[in-house]
Amino acid sequence: MTLGYLFGANISDPDPEHGAKLYEAYPAMRRSYEQVRDWTGLEPRALLRGEFEPRGDHDRFSLAGIRLAALAFGIHDVLAESDIHPGVAGGISLGGLIASSVAGAVDRRTLFDLLVREAKTPLPDPAPPAQGAAIAFLPVTEDPTFYYGDRRPGVYLGGDFGVLANGTARLLMLSGTAEALDKLVAQSPPGMISVIDGQPFAVHSPLRQYATDFMAPTVAAMAVGDPRIPVCSFLEERALTTADEVRDLFQRNKTTTMSLPHVCAGMKSRGVRLAFVLGPTLPAGVLDFPFPVVRITEPHHVTEAMTAIYDYAVDLVAPA
Repeated sequence: MTLGYLFGANISDPDPEHGAKLYEAYPAMRRSYEQVRDWTGLEPRALLRGEFEPRGDHDRFSLAGIRLAALAFGIHDVLAESDIHPGVAGGISLGGLIASSVAGAVDRRTLFDLLVREAKTPLPDPAPPAQGAAIAFLPVTEDPTFYYGDRRPGVYLGGDFGVLANGTARLLMLSGTAEALDKLVAQSPPGMISVIDGQPFAVHSPLRQYATDFMAPTVAAMAVGDPRIPVCSFLEERALTTADEVRDLFQRNKTTTMSLPHVCAGMKSRGVRLAFVLGPTLPAGVLDFPFPVVRITEPHHVTEAMTAIYDYAVDLVAPA
């Protein structure tokens, strides 16, 4: 049996209390945040509490990504200090990029440099229509394509989180123009679809091509190696095992639908029987996972994670 590490997307800020408690409890967490400070100039306390004054939407998005990555790597280092390492890694959106770094394909410094660079993304000229994203809880009996794509001009499937744990609904993220999303909400049953507050981008859709184009030279030039453990892709149901495959993930991240079911199916097929979710961005107890999951956001969860390794007789591997 194999241990997997799962990482969530940059669609909401981590709860500062989670990171703060781990930061106070573990020297490894503090060392990790100090390293991020050296690379980004952001103080650990500001990272933990989100105490920033962003200069525009791209800067705000970049800072949120840095916060998420810092927390994920900090939790990783806490576990690594107890000789806990994954045999498979995966994640959605930014989480997939973090997984690539945990797997040894992309240096941490390189990833944080990438996130810092993203803050400088310029808007196209002329500026595009206002964008956004929405969360949709769709009955499993309905055709989800009724809510995006050809039937809904301006609305795209940004993310598939799979079926809820109770089996009643499918959780999707829809991206598009603000006008199209507002129209969709108005035409849908109350509570089924909700626009995400504070999300100014149509993430994981063709509307983000301008951001991909801006980052393309940086992604093309960054150092990438073969991952030392499989990285389960969120773009297709497959494992990434070469540097070229990892770079392709970075290149297509912003404009392609992210799929948590792809990641989970890939992890299960590679022997994962227990997964740790590093951070608060995948909701606890809400989604249906094909293996037991321990979500680590507070110090006592570290103890629960270690107990789960024993309970499920998981084989640990050497560090990636």
